[in-house]
Order: sequence, then C-alpha cells, then structure tokens
Amino acid sequence: MYTSAAAGAYQFLPSTWHEVSRRLGLRSFEPHNQDQAALYLIQRRRALTRFDRQGLDSEVMARLAPEWASIPYRHGGSYYGQPVKSRQELTRFYQAALGEARRKGSSSDSSENANPA
Repeated sequence: MYTSAAAGAYQFLPSTWHEVSRRLGLRSFEPHNQDQAALYLIQRRRALTRFDRQGLDSEVMARLAPEWASIPYRHGGSYYGQPVKSRQELTRFYQAALGEARRKGSSSDSSENANPA
C-alpha cells in the first residue's frame, strides 16, 4: 500500500505545489489554478506542444511519467515503481474528458450566439 501527501485533481505533492504556485503567482488551490500548474509542469517536461498536436500518446506519457507516478513510462511501468494506469485506460479517460469539455464549450458558445447583445 502506498501513502502520499499528494492532493488535488493532478495529485500535486506539497513541494511541487509550493514551487509552482510561487513561480506562477497562484494564490489558491482552486481548480483553475491547478489546471495552470499542470500546464506549467507539462511545458516544463517539454511535452505541451506534442500534447496539443498528438494528444496523450505514448511519447507524451513517457515525458510526463517522471512528474506523475501513475503515468506509465516507456517500459509500461511506473517511473517510480508504483502502480500505474494502463496507457489504454489513460487514453480512454483523456478522450472522454476532452469530449465532455468540447460539448460544454459548444453549448456555451451556442447559448452566447443565441442571445446576441
């Protein structure tokens, strides 16, 4: 069994959150700040451009595995020897979350366009 002090949607370790929130000037642990911190970490791992273009492919996962222990490294296991999610499971979750975000974005765009000012 593993124990951790990680918290939030991206399971930030306290030391990581302290460093990133200080660097980015984030004053709270609200979801939008967690998103910004995660994007910063993805960029720091030099994976953001590829992630934007290719999605959550095996190369992106390999680059992010040293940051998030549950993401599989090239050999399929954890960079840290901990339990990991499968590449397929992570890809399915990512695709579902992306689809949901796009649906929400489309519905808010539609409602804005339906009531022009």
